[in-house]
Amino acid sequence: MRDACPPAFGRRDFAAMAAALLPASAARAQEWPARPIRMIVPGTGGGGMDVIARVIADRMGSILGQPFVVENRAGAGGNIAVDAVAKAAPDGYTVLLGQTAHFAINPSLYARLPFDTQRDFIPVVQLADAPNVVVVGEGSRYRALQDVVADARRTPEGLHLATPGNGTVSHLTGELFQGVAGIRFTHVPYRGAAAAVTDVIAGRVPLMMSSVPTALSNIRDGRLRAIAVSAARRSPVLPDVPTIGEQGFPGFDANTWYGLFVPAGTPTAVVQRLNTAANDALRAAGVADRVRQEGGDIVGGTAEAFARMVVADAAKWSRVVQESGARPD
Repeated sequence: MRDACPPAFGRRDFAAMAAALLPASAARAQEWPARPIRMIVPGTGGGGMDVIARVIADRMGSILGQPFVVENRAGAGGNIAVDAVAKAAPDGYTVLLGQTAHFAINPSLYARLPFDTQRDFIPVVQLADAPNVVVVGEGSRYRALQDVVADARRTPEGLHLATPGNGTVSHLTGELFQGVAGIRFTHVPYRGAAAAVTDVIAGRVPLMMSSVPTALSNIRDGRLRAIAVSAARRSPVLPDVPTIGEQGFPGFDANTWYGLFVPAGTPTAVVQRLNTAANDALRAAGVADRVRQEGGDIVGGTAEAFARMVVADAAKWSRVVQESGARPD
């Protein structure tokens, strides 16, 4: 004898079930956070991104009443950390400190990724941004960007330009600039910034495109000379260094942004609370000064504004990746 067929599950039953579940879901969101929150950082400890993460995590923990535990996960251009958060439970207890490379460059740079940055994440808030900076050694004859451009136009093979590696924001900013300026660089990719900085200081490579946080201590010590910043406005920590736009290339704007992301499916109420806590943290005494010490500038704002910016930036850097033929190291 066959089992009797179960009763049909109709639209009204589904609506009733959804209505019954909504209060429980809302209650869980209201109870959040009930335990510590992980903030995963795609990189090693001690760098500019790690410092920003720890400053913000400390303040957000105080605001929300639960500690934020910073967890560094380096490797694969940040993709290991990003993948870990993409696969985490969407409950607000795992957040990612992501940046331009992870969300605007890597999706075009890598042929295959185990996640989709636009489908698998919710942008929460932009925390800060920082420009790139063109630096030369203290003994260099280059005093302004136009000196570099003039020399590049006289050098058929292109001036050698050091960067921390293929596909980095620094590399692609250099690619973007040479297209705008009508010049050519011979790209010299390093495996990280430290060796590149050493060679520029020693004069073995004439110039470097670097993040401000990476180059800042050597600029302050006089071992590197900053001749241009890549953002639309001057850097607060390098107020005497003109922008690329100010030196004959109006409208040029390329920087690295840093922001918080959570896995897709995280309750809207939790995303909003994270956004509010992050904005409150950015306004807290001393936070802006600490971020500026690392070469950045605080931003803040709504989750919606950040999401729009991420999408626009991904379209911009995708074009640069395709036109340059950049590939990861």
